[in-house]
Amino acid sequence: PPPPAVTPPRALSLGAESARKAIHVATAVLPVAWAYGLLSTRDVRWLLGIAVVIALGVEFARYRGGTFGALFVRIFGALLRAHEQRTIAGATWLAIGMWGVAMLAPREAAIAALWAAAVGDAVAALVGRAVQQWRVAHAPAATPPGGKTVAGAAAGATATAAGVVWLTTAALPIAVLLGVVAALAEWPARPGDDNVRVVAAVALAAVLVGLR
Repeated sequence: PPPPAVTPPRALSLGAESARKAIHVATAVLPVAWAYGLLSTRDVRWLLGIAVVIALGVEFARYRGGTFGALFVRIFGALLRAHEQRTIAGATWLAIGMWGVAMLAPREAAIAALWAAAVGDAVAALVGRAVQQWRVAHAPAATPPGGKTVAGAAAGATATAAGVVWLTTAALPIAVLLGVVAALAEWPARPGDDNVRVVAAVALAAVLVGLR
C-alpha cells in the first residue's frame, strides 16, 4: 500500500522550506571538500553512491507503509510537497543527480554543478519563499502562495556564480553564465525534479564552456 497520506499546505511556509533546504546546504560540504582536496573524486563518488542507496531504501520502506511509513510521515510529513506523498522525495532526487554528475562529469564541472544544486537552488527557494510570504501578507487576495520569483532566481544565480568563482578556476563571466543556467533550470515546475535539472544543466554547461 502507498504511505499514509499527509496534506501539507499549498505552499510550504518559510520555516518548512528552510528545513528542506538545510539538507541542500549540508551537501555543500562535498564540493567544498572536493575543491580543497580534502576528498578525492573516488571519495565523493563513494559517499554519494552510499547516499543514493540509503535514500532509495528509505523510499522503498516509506512506500510500503506500515510502522516505518507512519513514522516517516509523522517526522517529515510537514516538509513534503504535495506530489512527494506519492512519488520520490526531492532529497532522493538530489542524491541521485549529484551522484550521476560526480560519476560522469569532469572534476571542476562536477564541483560547480554540486555547488549549484546544494547552495544556489537553496538560496533561490528561500528568497523566493520569503518574497511570496511578504506579498501574501500585504496583498493576500491578489497574490496566491507558491510559484517562482525573479528575486529568488536572481539570488540563486548569484549564489551559484559566487561558489563557482570560489571553488573552480572559472573566470567571472563563465561563473555568471553558470549561475544563469542554474536559475533557468530551477525555474520551471516540469519536466522532472528541479534538483536533477539544476545539477545536470550546470554540469553540461560547464563542460561545454571548457571547465574541466
